[in-house]
Amino acid sequence: MKIFNIKSASAIFATVMALILSTGCTSSSTHSPGYRAAKGAGYGYRESKIAEDRYRVSYKSRGNNRGEAEDYALLRAAELTLLEDFDWFVVIRQDTQVDHGMPESGFGASTSYRSGPDYVTTRDCGLLTCTTSTRPAPTSYSASLHTGSHAQNKRVSTETSLEIRMGRGVRPAGTDSQESIESYDALEVRNNLNGN
Repeated sequence: MKIFNIKSASAIFATVMALILSTGCTSSSTHSPGYRAAKGAGYGYRESKIAEDRYRVSYKSRGNNRGEAEDYALLRAAELTLLEDFDWFVVIRQDTQVDHGMPESGFGASTSYRSGPDYVTTRDCGLLTCTTSTRPAPTSYSASLHTGSHAQNKRVSTETSLEIRMGRGVRPAGTDSQESIESYDALEVRNNLNGN
């Protein structure tokens, strides 16, 4: 029976680690591993076409990192704008919701954050069910957390939803009478958020 000595095991380990690290460095994607299309109600981006020049885009991420969810929603909006052969897009409505889920053992949680002009969505979770409601509201953030003994086992997620209008040519700026204008050059957004 032959037993590997420590030098042989160390050499094999170093070779395997070098292969793993070099493979990871040659990946062609510049996105975070979390940037992907959502499967079902899972994490990632999704979009729905509302009209020829309008989309609803959302991005759901793990944890409570609002910045990541907002950036990836904007990135997907920029990608869609370019795919549809437009130059720029306007964010008509933006909502970000942090869902603290329900602890494994406990009473529940309720959170909401709204940064868009029209609506706030609140998700209330109890022991057995969750209820989601949408209502008109001013810009606000609220949280109510009722935790139990296993609060660390909660699933926290953040979802940003954007409604966008796409356009060509000169990009609008300022505010018009019907919507608050936040316009973005799609190519610039894609390049900046894509790490290029």
